[in-house]
Amino acid sequence: MHTTAPATAPAAPAPTRPLGPVGRRLAVTGLVVGSVLNTAEAALLQFLPARPEALADQLALVGEHTTLFTTRLVTGTLAVPFMAIAFLAAAGLLAARMRRTAYAAGALLLAGMWGFVGIHLMGYLQLPASQSGDLDGAAALLSAAEAHPVFLALFLAPFLLGTTLGMVTLTVGMLRSGVVARWIPAAWLAFIVLDFSVGAVGPVDPHWLWLAGALGLAVHVARAGGIARAGERRGVAS
Repeated sequence: MHTTAPATAPAAPAPTRPLGPVGRRLAVTGLVVGSVLNTAEAALLQFLPARPEALADQLALVGEHTTLFTTRLVTGTLAVPFMAIAFLAAAGLLAARMRRTAYAAGALLLAGMWGFVGIHLMGYLQLPASQSGDLDGAAALLSAAEAHPVFLALFLAPFLLGTTLGMVTLTVGMLRSGVVARWIPAAWLAFIVLDFSVGAVGPVDPHWLWLAGALGLAVHVARAGGIARAGERRGVAS
């Protein structure tokens, strides 16, 4: 009697790592488009004269460079939803190893992006204010709006706290877990520290670190998806 060993079924490909509520294509799009638009907004600032101290003088500057100022505002506003998608994707990667940290980072960064919308809305108010015949009066009204408790609580505080704490939480988690190449969260951590402390120094802007890290993460996500699809094809073929 001869026994025949049963044929072993081909191993199923490993499941792809989830990216939270966003898919891989959307994640790559958010990372690339969000970082490019946000960096472009920062780069356009280089084409404006130095910002004066007095708000009335700032409004006069806006009136003299309305087209460039508007382009910069629109570019930055369009970046916000893509940045939110990018942060959700990054938090989704981190969640595979540090779920609670990822959830905290994602929630903080979404709050930061909500606040970022409010910052841009205040910028849009400068457009009609810059055309006022009484720049001092318009400046006083804008200054009162920026200092109003509703604006501070609804937009400014979420932007400052959500963005900084969220980015620090996300990047430290990524550095500790090693879920991606460590230079990516290191670049983002250096960006957030420099952007909220030193800022741009001439043509050197911290946003280039944010852009480099985002593009690196987009490549990581795209390659991971390509490897998973190749594994699926090999499994089907065998």
